[in-house]
Amino acid sequence: ITFKERSHDPAWDAQLQPYCNIYSLPENRLRAYTNCAIGFFDSLPLQVHYSHDPAMVSLVNRVVEETKPDLLYAHYLRMGRYVLPHTQIPRVLAMQLSMTLNYKRLAEHAKNWIQRLFLSTEHRKLVKFEAEFARRFDQVMLISPRDLKAVNANPPLENVFFNPHGVDYEYFSPDHTVSKEENSLVFTGNMNYRPNVDGAIYFCEEILPLIKEKMPTVQVYLVGTNPTSEIVALANDPAITVTGKVPDLRDYMRRATVAIAPMRITAGLLNKVLEALSMELPMVVTPQANEGIDAVDGEHLIIADSAQDFAAEVVHLLDNPEKRSELGTEARKFIQNKWSWEAHLKELEQSFNNLVES
Repeated sequence: ITFKERSHDPAWDAQLQPYCNIYSLPENRLRAYTNCAIGFFDSLPLQVHYSHDPAMVSLVNRVVEETKPDLLYAHYLRMGRYVLPHTQIPRVLAMQLSMTLNYKRLAEHAKNWIQRLFLSTEHRKLVKFEAEFARRFDQVMLISPRDLKAVNANPPLENVFFNPHGVDYEYFSPDHTVSKEENSLVFTGNMNYRPNVDGAIYFCEEILPLIKEKMPTVQVYLVGTNPTSEIVALANDPAITVTGKVPDLRDYMRRATVAIAPMRITAGLLNKVLEALSMELPMVVTPQANEGIDAVDGEHLIIADSAQDFAAEVVHLLDNPEKRSELGTEARKFIQNKWSWEAHLKELEQSFNNLVES
């Protein structure tokens, strides 16, 4: 049961229909923004106001009545409110990441005072709201203990189940028949998602010039759908290519020499890191990008905090094919041993069974 956003691709429905019924409601942007304006000064987070729609209340209630499900699972705080009233059914809130932590970092890296005011306001609301809202569910899913620590819960939450993402390592696999493009870097992700936008701009404006001093022929590929105007403008530099949506991002990853994840704003777990490691790509990442994944610095990837260190590590890898090969091999082993979907989903399924039985 979902809101259908303007960017919704009908092909996504076709992928899901063999497995489930899909109930959707068109997103009403005017209603969403009006809700936020009215609710700016109350205690509820704006993201909860944004997603409030009486039509969704009716839709969820109707589907619950018709299907009589064994369990209700809501993704993120914004959808949790729709399943909360159904106390006769086990209810799971997939928080995934701590929104308190996410908005704290967003506010710290806001580009102007208007963004900072909005994001700081949302952070303050989440500090008060997130834990008490989560406490009302039978089970709350988080990716890692780091996210739980960020939730301002007193007393601590006792209904938490840790369940991180996995990666399809057979799909995201290297192809050694594909030639590498010399001195090429790849950064993947949805290019209108604020943490990705911030990471791309941070890299291109503060790190890339340092790399060029040592490696003038470096080429950067920003690969992902819906690039913002800020991202598109980066391509004015001949060293930067902004691809927009591509048929298969693995094509770019297989040709790249090194993958990067210069994230400053993040919480939860980054699929882009799991995918690149799975494809045997040597990576340079910020400490934030490795949170929840716990890859070993120097063994599975390279961690660099400052712009200067990040640039130096990228140059070092571009100059050292043996180190790249060593990192890539160990990275894929790490993914196969620890980050398969099968391992995590088996635990998730068992937790749902236990909840229903109890």
